[in-house]
Amino acid sequence: MAEAIREMNDILFLLQKIESIIDTRLIGEVEPDEDEISLIAEYQDRKKKGTLRLHEI
Repeated sequence: MAEAIREMNDILFLLQKIESIIDTRLIGEVEPDEDEISLIAEYQDRKKKGTLRLHEI
């Protein structure tokens, strides 16, 4: 059980880091590449709809 909790915390940390990177691109601190713009829009849409699937890295 402790191992599962640790893995979930690791995943949560990675997701927060990814969202932080996306946010910095969205607010214009760093200009996103063309392909990243479509991926960000797709990610936000899937997250909003609740269809975002996470896979183990």
